[in-house]
Parts: sequence; structure tokens; C-alpha cells
Amino acid sequence: MLSPKSHVEKEYIVTLEKPAEEFYEKAFAAGLEIDNKELCLPAKILFTETPYVVSLTLTEGKYHQVKRMMEAVGNKVVSLKRIRIGGIALDENLAPGECREVLHKEITSLYAN
Repeated sequence: MLSPKSHVEKEYIVTLEKPAEEFYEKAFAAGLEIDNKELCLPAKILFTETPYVVSLTLTEGKYHQVKRMMEAVGNKVVSLKRIRIGGIALDENLAPGECREVLHKEITSLYAN
């Protein structure tokens, strides 16, 4: 489910060093080139009430992809938290590095989107 080839949606809350800019929406939707060589699949970025915080949904999971995508548009990631994988919202009470067992019915929902 985390492999870039699986195309399962992964949603993140991203805190940025500088305020998000309007052009990010089209740039991410078109698919960004990162590190001047690697093309990312289109991603969905949603702006929040706080200009330094965005929601970002990817369908792949390349190495440090979120950080590299933000650098491609001239910004830096201050903090990053995955909040959803496929149809499963992640438990807010889990500490970093903790995990829980995935229920059988949740496995099906991973690939529903």
C-alpha cells in the first residue's frame, strides 16, 4: 500500500516555511518535476485557513516526495503528518512510529479509491 506502484492515495497535512501560493494548485495538478529529472504523478493540494498549512494528497510514495515537491515550488516542509491511506483515516492517538493492526474490512477500503 505504500509502494509508488500501488497508487493508493496518501493524504498529508503539511506545514510550510513560507505561505502557500495559488500557483501550487495547478503545478501539483499537472505533476511536478523533482530534482530536475523525476516526474511525479499529479497531486491534489488544498489550502487551509492557515497560509502555512496545506493538505496534500498523493497517489504514489517516492522517497521524501512531499519535501522534494515543495522544494520544486520554492518552499520547504517544516512538519509533515500522514492522516489517511486510501479509505483509512489514521488514528490521531498513535505516537510517531507506532502502528496498529489493519482490520480485514479496512484492507478492502485501501483500494476502493
